Amino acid sequence: MARSHRRDRRRTLAALTAAALVLPLALAAGPAQADPATIGLTGVVTGATGAEAGAVVTASPSGATATTGADGRYTLRLPAAGEYELAVAPAHRCASPTTVRVEVAPAGGAEDVALEPRTDAFGTACSVTTAAEFPAGTTKLRLADRASGTAAVALPFPVPFYGRAYRSLTASVDGTLSFGTAGGQTSDGTLHAFGDDLAVDGRSGVYWAATGTAPHRKIVVEWRNVKIAGPRTGERIGFAAVIGEDGTASLHYRDVSGTGREDGSSATIGTESHTGEGALIYSRDEGTLRDGTVIALRQTRTAVILGRVTDANDQLPVAGARVGAYSGGLGPSGSADADGAYLFQVPAYRQDYDVVLDAPYYWGDRITVTAVPGSVRLVNGELGTGRVTADKRSLRVKAPVDARRTRTLTLTNEGSVPTAYTVAEKDGQSWLSVSPAGGGLEGAGQEPHDRTAVTVTVDTTGVAPGTVLKGTLRVRSDSGRGPVIDIPVTVIVRGHSGAGEAVKGR
Repeated sequence: MARSHRRDRRRTLAALTAAALVLPLALAAGPAQADPATIGLTGVVTGATGAEAGAVVTASPSGATATTGADGRYTLRLPAAGEYELAVAPAHRCASPTTVRVEVAPAGGAEDVALEPRTDAFGTACSVTTAAEFPAGTTKLRLADRASGTAAVALPFPVPFYGRAYRSLTASVDGTLSFGTAGGQTSDGTLHAFGDDLAVDGRSGVYWAATGTAPHRKIVVEWRNVKIAGPRTGERIGFAAVIGEDGTASLHYRDVSGTGREDGSSATIGTESHTGEGALIYSRDEGTLRDGTVIALRQTRTAVILGRVTDANDQLPVAGARVGAYSGGLGPSGSADADGAYLFQVPAYRQDYDVVLDAPYYWGDRITVTAVPGSVRLVNGELGTGRVTADKRSLRVKAPVDARRTRTLTLTNEGSVPTAYTVAEKDGQSWLSVSPAGGGLEGAGQEPHDRTAVTVTVDTTGVAPGTVLKGTLRVRSDSGRGPVIDIPVTVIVRGHSGAGEAVKGR
């Protein structure tokens, strides 16, 4: 019993001792009491994407300094009432530092500060976050060289970069993406994901993938576990660049230890236009990265107009269709690619654009959209057209000398819109004629006006027996898929009238 009593007593003493130690620590850790001899100035610092955490606010001439919390709020203690100059420096490179003047009353004051985003000449801006899933590539690129090689990537849809649309890009081992012109030549347009001296080995590689659904599909290029070249050969880093067809982009970083060059202390991070005149460099040799950093890029002065041009009859692409986006009669124009896709990145000041879609033998379309900075407008065009078909692929006739024979050719418009047509012998040979030689056909289903019977007449007057006449009936119509149909005609001239009935060819 005595041992048990001593053991309980030791426990009680230990608890009392711990409580005695905790009390002064708790008092020391409590909120600091405001100096009654000072005046308080409070406020909230915000940026383009909300509260600015970690911004440093400095008051002059007192030199008082405070750092904003997660909600962007700060509190300064000033020695006296009066006019002060507040210098606000953001914790990242996506906002511009600013200075404001404030008059502080004897009872204190409040001053909220809004930081303007850093932008380049094109209007590219950025924001920094860590709350994003790391994007991964799925297809490994074949690089020409492990230390300085590149690999071209053919994109499944166009993406915008500084006002141009691209269907290809080039990934470099050294952490950059460059874009080629329509002629396939490399331009100066570059996205610097982690521009440094890097290398790949058996444990690393560069991968790419396409994700999402239109109009927000994205291209991912991932540098996985790449080596940072140099004497510290153990350094590795993972990062990725994401390019969106909607004009957005982002840079993602992981495996950043906070030591050596993994923090970007010898890397270039940012964007550069094709001419080099516009560039948003987030950092150059400055060590700004932390594990999980995400730099999101957006457009503040442009919008994206994109879509696909298809045939209303078969819903397949209309390659080469003429497309344009015009505001006040001015704007970009071009042609739909082999997939029928097009993309324009246009100035956006909340003005309307007329999107014009057209192609030979198609009924064009015009759609009006409003361009808002940073927006994406999906404008698909389904163009109507005729689709004239003939019920025979060829005609074969047997006829005696000095005779006339007729055959019937039925033309049908299976297309969605009315169309005109003409029929004639391709080279103008007089022994072959048609009636009627032209006319119009209503769209599919408008019976009986969506079809017509054409009489084909062959005349063997003056033709020697045993002659084989060959010609071609050419049917022309406003059909997008087949505006011209050629039908071969063969006439075998027999020796005398009544030698045999004419045979209708296949």
